[in-house]
Amino acid sequence: MMKTLISLAAILFWLTPAFAQAQDQKRPIFDTHMHYSHDAWDVYTPAQILEKMDKAGVTKALVSSRPDDGTMKMLEAAPDRIVAGFRPYKVSTSLASWHSDPDLLAYSEPRLAKRQHRVFGEIHINTPENLETPEMKRYLEIVAEQGLIVQPHTDAAMLRVLFAKAPNLRILWAHAGFTEPASVVGAMLDQYPNLWTETSFRAGDIMAGGGLSAEWKALFIRHADRFMIGTDTWVVDRWHEYGGLIGEHRAWLELLPADVAEKIAYKNAEKMFPPTGN
Repeated sequence: MMKTLISLAAILFWLTPAFAQAQDQKRPIFDTHMHYSHDAWDVYTPAQILEKMDKAGVTKALVSSRPDDGTMKMLEAAPDRIVAGFRPYKVSTSLASWHSDPDLLAYSEPRLAKRQHRVFGEIHINTPENLETPEMKRYLEIVAEQGLIVQPHTDAAMLRVLFAKAPNLRILWAHAGFTEPASVVGAMLDQYPNLWTETSFRAGDIMAGGGLSAEWKALFIRHADRFMIGTDTWVVDRWHEYGGLIGEHRAWLELLPADVAEKIAYKNAEKMFPPTGN
């Protein structure tokens, strides 16, 4: 009798949301938009960042930082878990001027020459004129020479300009366009086979109204191979909330078919960023 009751209790647990959440928590997450910038260094050590990742079930991360030293700290701490991205920024004001600043190019070139980075970005591109400077020409040459993936923070219109200028780029679009609707994101993925995107800052749109948006769900299923997860820890407060940011993504991933959720959670990123040497 006791064995029967225990078995029944186990079956009931397997059917509960708590069990589903526990199973979902086991699904690895590859965070493709993480920053470990200067303002976080005195608050969290690399070891503490890795501990936060562990608690959130994040196995690997694409990290870019302002300045690049933060990325190097993380890469040194966990070379098997960190993919290095390069931001040509030293301070926050660099966001608006990096593409036309010769001093930042002089800072960037020797760092990129070490070939420790696999991504150029996250970078901000605001106008077509940003792409026409001598500095930008050189950056795009380096990207082509090293086969770097570009991670731009920009809208769909500017992304089209970027592809027109450099059609062979492989682009990981930051924030899935940030404010672009699912219809526009889908049209861009339809048009550009070299385009992937990540969902940092989009959980609120994806789960608008408290449930998974039908439009976003259809888009995730249609382009299951092209989406990834991101958090964008651009300020320290985002690090305080890191577990919750990952939890927001787990909430909508749980509502997708399992094979689609696994691709978006980690498999697409692992395919884009295989261990070096593979």
